[in-house]
Amino acid sequence: MAHRFYFPAPLPALDAEFSLPVEVFHHAVNVMRLRSGDALELFDGNGLSATAHISFIEKKSARARLVQVQAASVESPLHITLAQCLSAGDKMDWTIEKAVELGVSHIVPIFSAKSQIKLTPERAAKKLEHWRKIIVAACAQSGRNVLPTLAECIPIKQFLANQKSNNTYKLLLHPNGAVPFKQLPTPSSGQKYTILIGPESGFDVNELENAQAVGFTNTILGPRILRTESAGLAAIACVQAVWGDF
Repeated sequence: MAHRFYFPAPLPALDAEFSLPVEVFHHAVNVMRLRSGDALELFDGNGLSATAHISFIEKKSARARLVQVQAASVESPLHITLAQCLSAGDKMDWTIEKAVELGVSHIVPIFSAKSQIKLTPERAAKKLEHWRKIIVAACAQSGRNVLPTLAECIPIKQFLANQKSNNTYKLLLHPNGAVPFKQLPTPSSGQKYTILIGPESGFDVNELENAQAVGFTNTILGPRILRTESAGLAAIACVQAVWGDF
């Protein structure tokens, strides 16, 4: 099986020879130790992938030739948005990586009242760039050819205000007045999903009330309490298992 690398659209023409982007060259040649004649798979983030063979390698560059283009998809039939309140350390990295592997379509990082992590605009921009790289790597690993989208970090008040006219199937993991996941009503055909997950210390009262006011349903997945970094992943897996392609 060929190693997979992200090649931003558009892909080169079939049978065309082209230079590998700097990041692809470094990973393929310096890290993976691929050599002339070796195959690699490129995906464009928009649904296409292609097989290429390395033509020749120089000290700081390499060229390859495209030999086949594929449009095979492993995308989930469900459009799932994970609205994840920011978590500390590398927890957010782990959540984003695994959410991509589980088939999430869109990720919204959220500032909430009890979030333990605070970001200046400069740090937020660096975090977004870091998370985009995690998304690319997770797509390469999991065989996805479509990159999930990543929103700017926004306050939860702004996020909930945007949900007023958003007719998605809205779920919030919280035990207060929760409907067990097994008892949730069946979504309408083609409906999109939004899963909202709180920070380590949970939502405050106003956030819970505002979420319910814009249509979020409190749900629980079972009797055990899940950490913020795993709660969203468990919810995505449940949605995929019951209504998606698991």
